[in-house]
Amino acid sequence: MPRHTIFCTVALIAGMPPDVGLRERKKNETRAALSRAALELALRDGYDAVTVDAIAEAANVSTRTFRNYFSSKEDAVLALLGDVVDRQTQSLLERDEDEPILDSLEACALELVASGEDFNRAVSVTRVITEHPALVAHAAAAHHRASEQMIVEIGRRLGADPNTAIQPRLLYHATRGVLATVVELVAAGKPPGLGAQLVKQCFGSLRSGLGDTHPQ
Repeated sequence: MPRHTIFCTVALIAGMPPDVGLRERKKNETRAALSRAALELALRDGYDAVTVDAIAEAANVSTRTFRNYFSSKEDAVLALLGDVVDRQTQSLLERDEDEPILDSLEACALELVASGEDFNRAVSVTRVITEHPALVAHAAAAHHRASEQMIVEIGRRLGADPNTAIQPRLLYHATRGVLATVVELVAAGKPPGLGAQLVKQCFGSLRSGLGDTHPQ
């Protein structure tokens, strides 16, 4: 979505009557509660044991309400992945446009790592996906749906068409690779407190052309 469209949408929302804004907030809160419940149940009971009914009960809503937000338990567990990309996009939109794009993307990655709860949930979702390979395809689809908006914004900043130019997608996927590397290392046992350091090391490696890639 082009940046001016996003700003127009925000302006429209800001101009809505208070009751409409309240309804939207409640909907967002319900969706977040369902996603949290799905992840917490998967971590506590094992993903295979999780049911839609159990997720709805844990979030104090009906199964019918669950279906209004998610089509399956997979969608609920993996919703955070799309939310993370949405927040990264918003962070990028708020950065100074004169800032080098790689610096902006690094700052967005550092912001995610510093978010605490969101970063910890991303690590938890990664653990669930690692333990259940059947989720990989669902995760890829969820990420793809959320990623286009950020790719479009990177292309706009570069003055490049993301449908034909290499750079917008290459930069986006490089950044995605940084975050995946950091999240996977923490999921595998690295202390979460090293997240920012790992992000900086990864971006340093990108800036140096990945450095020495010969076998160690």
